[in-house]
Amino acid sequence: MRFAFNIFVLFVFFVSAATAQNLTREQKIQELQTLGSKVESMRSRLEKMETRQEELEEEILAASDSDLAEAGKENASAFRIFPRGLLDDKISIRGGAAYYSFTSKTHDYNETPQIELQNGDFSVGFYGANFGFISDAGEITLSKITEQNKNVNFLINYRPPTSESEARNEYQKAGKGFDANGANYKKQVSAIVGHTYILRAVSFDEADTLVAFKVYRKDTDGSLIIFWKNIENFETPKLERNKTAANSSETSVETIDHETAAQVQNALNEKGLFNVSVEATNKVVILRGTVPKGKMADAVMHATETGKRKVRNELTEQ
Repeated sequence: MRFAFNIFVLFVFFVSAATAQNLTREQKIQELQTLGSKVESMRSRLEKMETRQEELEEEILAASDSDLAEAGKENASAFRIFPRGLLDDKISIRGGAAYYSFTSKTHDYNETPQIELQNGDFSVGFYGANFGFISDAGEITLSKITEQNKNVNFLINYRPPTSESEARNEYQKAGKGFDANGANYKKQVSAIVGHTYILRAVSFDEADTLVAFKVYRKDTDGSLIIFWKNIENFETPKLERNKTAANSSETSVETIDHETAAQVQNALNEKGLFNVSVEATNKVVILRGTVPKGKMADAVMHATETGKRKVRNELTEQ
């Protein structure tokens, strides 16, 4: 049946083409004008559809007037965040509105993402050498969060490293969690309604910010309403990346390859593997971070195909 249908389509195509060849110049001009009108009509309809899409996305992501009013009582702002994967194929925003930037005030993963909601957890630090710390301050109002708060004290005095190797160490440190000044700090914590959190997000060449945020409400679709306030914005952090290291077993010099690292990072992001950080040299691609269970082999395969060199796998599944 499908073969017969294809034959029919080809027949119609050749008949139409033959007919078009027999048209006079005047008829062709008329047809061109008709096609132009149809294209303009379709373009207008498409623009209207895109405008409506943007309106719907804004409405879906917006906190309600009552949410904003409650946040205002704590001198805070408010936003909605969705769990990772829920809106991936339903919304045009990269990351499916599972990310938020306190710096750019957007959900777009391309605009300095500083917090993610996935599998009931918040996390920070998503690409390159970027990292961060989150501390759960418990059930405390945002108005009581000051520089003297024990969860804030360490983070407000923290100074980010300036070398890439030290930044990677801080990423690993955050992944394991640690205690300082009587408070605990991690890369990833449970998202609990009613709890307030302190977050320091270090995004090299982009932003370094310290905020307090509270989970105000969880809706039936799994999205969370977050109240937040800024504590301090720090100087944009920079990394000393342009260094070379001699390989002890070879005479050639191993150099950092930022272009390949970016290409591999983009390839993994396109596959939805947002929690993988990539480092590359002219000899090896290094993968760190986390991937969903069963996706490690895919991550290594995509990194190998894109980087076209050996891959050192330091990923963990979760």
